[in-house]
Amino acid sequence: MKKWILLGSALFAVSSMAARPNVLFIVADDLNVDIACYGHPQVKTPNIDKLRERGMVFERAYAQYPLCNPSRNSFLSGLYPGTSGCLDNGMNIREAVPDVVTLPQLFKNNGYRTVTTGKIFHQKDPISWSHISNVRTGGLLPTDEEPMFYLHGWSDEGETKGEGRMLADETVKWFEWRSVTEGEELLKDGRAKRATINRIDEIVADNAPFFLSVGFARPHDPYFAPKRFFDMYPLDSLSLPVAPDDASPIPDHAFYHVFKDAFATMNEQKKREAMRSYYAGVSYMDEQLGLVLDHAEEQGLLENTVVVFMGDNGYQVGEKEYWNKGLLFERSCQAPLIIATPGMKAAGGACARVVEFVDIYPTLAELCGLEPPDGLDGTSLAPLLNDPTAPREEIAYSYCNADRSVRDPRFRYMVWKQGGHALYDHEKDADENYNLADNPEYAPVVKRMRKLIDAMPEPN
Repeated sequence: MKKWILLGSALFAVSSMAARPNVLFIVADDLNVDIACYGHPQVKTPNIDKLRERGMVFERAYAQYPLCNPSRNSFLSGLYPGTSGCLDNGMNIREAVPDVVTLPQLFKNNGYRTVTTGKIFHQKDPISWSHISNVRTGGLLPTDEEPMFYLHGWSDEGETKGEGRMLADETVKWFEWRSVTEGEELLKDGRAKRATINRIDEIVADNAPFFLSVGFARPHDPYFAPKRFFDMYPLDSLSLPVAPDDASPIPDHAFYHVFKDAFATMNEQKKREAMRSYYAGVSYMDEQLGLVLDHAEEQGLLENTVVVFMGDNGYQVGEKEYWNKGLLFERSCQAPLIIATPGMKAAGGACARVVEFVDIYPTLAELCGLEPPDGLDGTSLAPLLNDPTAPREEIAYSYCNADRSVRDPRFRYMVWKQGGHALYDHEKDADENYNLADNPEYAPVVKRMRKLIDAMPEPN
């Protein structure tokens, strides 16, 4: 065993770094489960499919907040939004929890090169990284520089050319699509891919242990992707979701009104265009993912690397007449999660257990032999990687503004701060059309789920 010395405040673990796995951590923005390995018959994601063959698909994985910043702050800190107090898109994780040790920071403190390309944190957190990629140039930035390239505020994508148009009114200005025919090199995901390949080459040259994070922008709107991906999805081949006539009403305060009102202006044609554009972005992101994974494999980096691929939250593609996230329904809260480990015995398998994104932090710490900080809210998924039927408590919490939701293997229960509650039986109603919360037959279920809601951690 090789002893490591103190460098600053970081105590390197007393073990061989060579024996520890590396981590390739990949997050796609607003990716829901409309992909092939989750059973979608139409969306083409060959590279995600290839990754799932070497890993495990978690069929019921849930974000703790269906919105970018609080979701990312949650799984990157291992804390529920109610524990950290991060409940909006504008709060930096260190404003909420000043002494937090983030997931990449844990690896940095244990001698790993921690590198980010693209958007991982929604707000900057330079303390977490030893290297930050300049996605514009493919080079590196000082870790204390404002990394606007991985926020939505930076984009050269507007300089691309191609057919496209706005999908709603001016209230939601970024809700547009563009089938790009000129300037593909300006798209964010292509830039993130090129920067990641550069980082891989540097890692190989230096023989450095690494935690490499890759943030893809698609399928988040605006829906910009090369034309060849739009061509994969002819408008007349797409079927829009249609709620049954007797579906239970949903209170208006369950939605973000500024979005719902804008989406109400869309006609049938624009709805199909929105669906096609979202799926085009999924397939474009998948292509860039494949190029990153292929390059890592060619360089021999996957032999001792844990790969995590996930969405940061789900997304409504017309369900509930909504085209975004930020709701507590299944489509907003469920997102893909695939984990692949070296020499995985259950490769190609699937796990049907209910899991949470806060589980990712303790999972990677365990897989890489690191001691996580005290107080994490998640539970390691490592046992499920060996046995997908291993027992565990199957509860997933989700927060949204002052509203709360809990999911168990059969039911989703929601409570809205402004009034009302909903219970959906996924065994009978996977699309969450029929609210059973006031059905006397389900009163014991409501009572049990309400206790779980009441037990959710809340900000001080």
